[in-house]
Amino acid sequence: MPFRVQGNIGGWRFAYVPVLLCAFALAADPPLVPLTVCEVLHDLASHEGKTVAVVGRYSFRENGRWMGEQACDAGSPGPGGTPPLLWLVEDSSDGPKPPGDFELDAVALHRKLALIQQHTSLGKFHFGTPDYDRWAVIYGRVEARKAEAAKQAPANLVFRGSGVVVFLTFQQ
Repeated sequence: MPFRVQGNIGGWRFAYVPVLLCAFALAADPPLVPLTVCEVLHDLASHEGKTVAVVGRYSFRENGRWMGEQACDAGSPGPGGTPPLLWLVEDSSDGPKPPGDFELDAVALHRKLALIQQHTSLGKFHFGTPDYDRWAVIYGRVEARKAEAAKQAPANLVFRGSGVVVFLTFQQ
């Protein structure tokens, strides 16, 4: 009695398609929910050494770059009385690489940015460029600062380069 192997394989192909689609769906990373600067600083110990996407006011000055908010919790500064800032440290070799399918949770991003904008504004400059302060999301690793450096900002956000900085713009 001959076996009809090819007929059996053809029938199994249709059974494998849903299984493969489910496997690919499970393998894809869910969209990243960005954290605000204040969320990171409120629980700095649990974020230490972890890679996160942070939304906030990106500020660029001659003395450095940072992500920040004007205040956390209705006017309170960051931990230890320091301003709520994450100092930006660019490290092109050791900064974290974003996932291959880097996607932000747009609903969470919009909600969090709207909350930040209620108590934080962009600087208005009479000189130079408006790029000194912009809304952004940066993908990086949180590292607590020590000693004197901690007086300027409680933590660093180590990022790989400009490819992981997403500036947010609004259409009028």
